[in-house]
Amino acid sequence: MSELLMDLADCGSPERLIQAILRHHPHWEPPVPIEALATAVNISEIRELETQGFEGALVTNPGKTEGVIFHRAGTPDGRRRFTIGHELGHFLIPTHTGNQQCKSGDMSQTGFKTPEQRREYEANRFAAGVLMPKPWFERDTDRLGDPDVTHVLELSRRYRTSFEATVNRFVELSGPPCAFVFSLDGKIRYVRKSPNFPQMSVAAGQRLPSDSATVVKPPALLRAASPWYEVEGATWLYAEWGRRTQNVLEQSMRQANGYQVTLLTLADDDLAADDDDTGDTGEWRAPSF
Repeated sequence: MSELLMDLADCGSPERLIQAILRHHPHWEPPVPIEALATAVNISEIRELETQGFEGALVTNPGKTEGVIFHRAGTPDGRRRFTIGHELGHFLIPTHTGNQQCKSGDMSQTGFKTPEQRREYEANRFAAGVLMPKPWFERDTDRLGDPDVTHVLELSRRYRTSFEATVNRFVELSGPPCAFVFSLDGKIRYVRKSPNFPQMSVAAGQRLPSDSATVVKPPALLRAASPWYEVEGATWLYAEWGRRTQNVLEQSMRQANGYQVTLLTLADDDLAADDDDTGDTGEWRAPSF
């Protein structure tokens, strides 16, 4: 057994597995060679499979010492790499059984109410962490500066990960509060926000706010970020009765086939000063674009 496999045998969590892998490969740079890593830990083959039933699968021997990983045929490179990382997580995490079949929803599982949800969540933590290691990713986001859609695109290319997987890692690890709203034909698909971003008033299934910059001033070109616009906070944020919400900076980017992503950050305004202003009439006008 190799030294890497012996070290991995003592690791129970996704994070400890990743730490052990990076210790054995101190000279790695993005993108992580996920296929070579899989081969090094006894994944004998990575196969493409024509199927619509699942995104990835893992087949192992009874002792889970060897395995084969499958991924859906035609999957884009970034998503394929995440699928391989996800199935590799199932293979390496000791509490997970072999012979897994994972659907698209499993690849974005963040819940852990049931044992099955917990397993998929742990496999996702492993995939995200091994493809976008925390110390590397934080170094790169610090270098890029304030949140921007173009920064996420750059990180996605650097790590060879899908844009949406990169967003998930970005909101998890970036310092400044931010939120990403993914939509299709004007309807919100889902929202990803950093833990320090305020509570939002929009949710999946709703239409994009009609007074948002994404609707009023959509970018003209595909895959090109719009300018930043400052909008009234209540456009996107939950507002307590009688209290103003902090203004929001909004940037959007059109993707193909009606898909769109909106990035929100907080504007540098002083709510405390507004609250102390005895001449406040309570009126609040949405900034013009």
